[in-house]
Amino acid sequence: MTLRKWTFTVDPGDADLRLDQLIAKRTDLSRRSAREALKLGGVQVDRKRVKVAGRLVKPGTEVRVAFDPDLPPVTHIPIPVVFEDAWILAVDKPAGIATQGTWATDRHDLLALLKTQRPELQLALHHRLDQGTSGLLVLAKDPKANKGLASAFADRDLVKLYLARISGPLEACTVEAPIGRLRGADPGRFGCTGDLIDPKSARTDFRPATAEETADLVPGHWIVARIHTGRTHQIRVHLVHLGCAILGDALYGGVPSDRLWLHAWRLELKHPVTGEELRLEAPPARFRA
Repeated sequence: MTLRKWTFTVDPGDADLRLDQLIAKRTDLSRRSAREALKLGGVQVDRKRVKVAGRLVKPGTEVRVAFDPDLPPVTHIPIPVVFEDAWILAVDKPAGIATQGTWATDRHDLLALLKTQRPELQLALHHRLDQGTSGLLVLAKDPKANKGLASAFADRDLVKLYLARISGPLEACTVEAPIGRLRGADPGRFGCTGDLIDPKSARTDFRPATAEETADLVPGHWIVARIHTGRTHQIRVHLVHLGCAILGDALYGGVPSDRLWLHAWRLELKHPVTGEELRLEAPPARFRA
């Protein structure tokens, strides 16, 4: 990708410019590219996405622009449903799709796809997966479920298990190390040590996956990770902290591969409305032998 980003404040002399004109003036984008960025959802005015090219913006307003000319066409692949009732929807997110809108677009992500495929639903998101990670995501369809899921994820009253493939063996262990954004890292990365921005506590349990759990998967060193907190890149960062980066995790120095070998596998929680114990599972089909 060739993502380009700009952030600027509107000058008094630019108050009479259309937003597409303003973007063309303050960035090196043409008006045509500015309109494309607007259409894709890559423009924010005061941190809110704006798509109206003719909008006028007051002086002193912050404008953010992100444009990626290499974005692929919007996909229309069906999203597999793992579980659904009147209150919640659990899906198996494909790898390569962002969970929600990115800097440059709000049309290429899982929520946008679900909105296209299920326009009758008003879905609320309470957890996310990295773009390269596949697997289980649970969304609320109903205000009662929304409140219950919010409490469950905030209180960590659930069990989240992931499958990951690494380059060597790893004994069962628990990592309790804070995670924060690495200052000055480009592209942005997180870590447990170094000059960290706003580090927060994080805990992950690791164990080798059993032969039964990986019977139909590509042979290798498979581990099961349980996260007790929900920090960005948590499993990836804690494995790097142990010197065991995930295969294909180029951002954190993993052995090169054509994919990130990480999958959100199982989720155990109480149903946010009925109180029923749910044990949801998304088999990692993309890792089968």
